[in-house]
Amino acid sequence: MKNILVVFGTRPEAIKLAPFILKARQDKRFKVHVCSTGQHREMLKPLLSFFDIVPDYDLDLMKPGQSLVDISMGVMKGVQDILSKHKMDGIIVQGDTTSCFVASMVGFYNKVPVAHVEAGLRSGDIYSPFPEEFNRKGTGLIAKLHFAPTEVSRRNLIREHYPENSIYVTGNTGIDALLAVKKRLHENPQLHQEFSSRYRFLNPTKKLILVTVHRRESFGQPMEEIMKGLVDLSKREDLEILIPLHMNPQVRKSAEKIFGSHALWAQSDSQPSASKIWLCEPVDYVPFVYLMDRAHMIITDSGGVQEEAPTLGKPILIAREKTERPEAITAGTSKLIPLEQNSFYQTACEVLDVTSLYKQMSQAQNPFGDGSACARILDVMAESL
Repeated sequence: MKNILVVFGTRPEAIKLAPFILKARQDKRFKVHVCSTGQHREMLKPLLSFFDIVPDYDLDLMKPGQSLVDISMGVMKGVQDILSKHKMDGIIVQGDTTSCFVASMVGFYNKVPVAHVEAGLRSGDIYSPFPEEFNRKGTGLIAKLHFAPTEVSRRNLIREHYPENSIYVTGNTGIDALLAVKKRLHENPQLHQEFSSRYRFLNPTKKLILVTVHRRESFGQPMEEIMKGLVDLSKREDLEILIPLHMNPQVRKSAEKIFGSHALWAQSDSQPSASKIWLCEPVDYVPFVYLMDRAHMIITDSGGVQEEAPTLGKPILIAREKTERPEAITAGTSKLIPLEQNSFYQTACEVLDVTSLYKQMSQAQNPFGDGSACARILDVMAESL
């Protein structure tokens, strides 16, 4: 039995590693140890509760106003303390966060093999997204096993001269998680009714546009252009917009400046109204899956949403200048939407109004996975660690 340490710190990491942890715990080939760095501490609680995962180690790093340096120092010391007390046969990290990169680096210092889930994503710009592009490249230099979600990701790694026998195309574990949540939502009427009641302010006769924006590289004018475009879009009579607003002060400052009286904050007792833009606090993963499933179209700068929404048949407009997930654009599930008010509005209207384009995007096959990524990863690890 191999001892493996799974490290995560943010909600996206936990979403994509939760199905892996659950499947690994059922696998007699492994003993799983779970470490949460707490980089997104409060956002992790409901997700871990839903999947019934209790971390063996909680570094509890979340502090107001912390910098990337602060997070790095905390992850480094915390993971080092674990490895100095317990022998591990491998460390599993996911994606491109500071928790991912620093945990990998500590593994390297201790000569513990690192397995990188969702390896090989590249935007080609070290500062976009920041610091994620550096984190995933840095983790790649350390990893022994590279679990690429797609063939494009595999080719990126080969182009960077990683050994082909260390790269495995598995699909994305996020699709495993999404399908598990969707199944539970459809099989549990009480859970579905709970979310229907929570979002009763949404007008069922309107097309719902679900929006998430939070990228650091969009702070300031680019984000304000996105928000101006959303104000223009909200003037259409056939739709309404819901924006779970990120907690970052820069995002909220732009929202306050641009939306003003155009938007209403959704409260627990809110009812359908004349508002065309609803703002709400950040949404936990499970109700977010409910909202994605209910939406007519999604506008996002989130990498995870780009991967998940195609499985639900939702067209995605990517509010970024470039994406490290070009497979979605090639497959036809997604389009880049310009970060300029008028062009933003025109692109959104094109997808909404051109029936053939909307149908093409909503029916395109998801290139990111089929729900079996975790099983493939465990089989490789059993042979390679």
